[in-house]
Amino acid sequence: MPRRKPDTIVPTPGNATNSGRRDNGTNDDSLFNNPMTRAAMSALSDEDLLRYKRIGEELYGSVDFEATKVLNNLPPSMIEGVAYVQTGLDSGLHPSDMEENEKALMADAHGDEWYKRWGYSKADLDEIK
Repeated sequence: MPRRKPDTIVPTPGNATNSGRRDNGTNDDSLFNNPMTRAAMSALSDEDLLRYKRIGEELYGSVDFEATKVLNNLPPSMIEGVAYVQTGLDSGLHPSDMEENEKALMADAHGDEWYKRWGYSKADLDEIK
């Protein structure tokens, strides 16, 4: 007796479906729209959420993916200086202990309110509050 091949459905314009997609265009199977991911995100502490937000800003904050261009074009000589100051801030350096050129470097790299990324206020630039 000859073996029968399993039936296969080849998607054509007449029988194609948007598997996993809703009418509004969102994907039910999306990485960020599934029960396991939502449960994991809701279990994170506020501190962890803030940490992941900062990581996301570091990873994606300098690229405009829609316009496909880099937003922050620091010269190579500045990149090392910015990394050095950021490491100091991550290690507990208070902005009032920074030199003016370091503060200016951070403003060039991260904008005028750069200190907010580390949880400081404008008043912290001059003295410890």
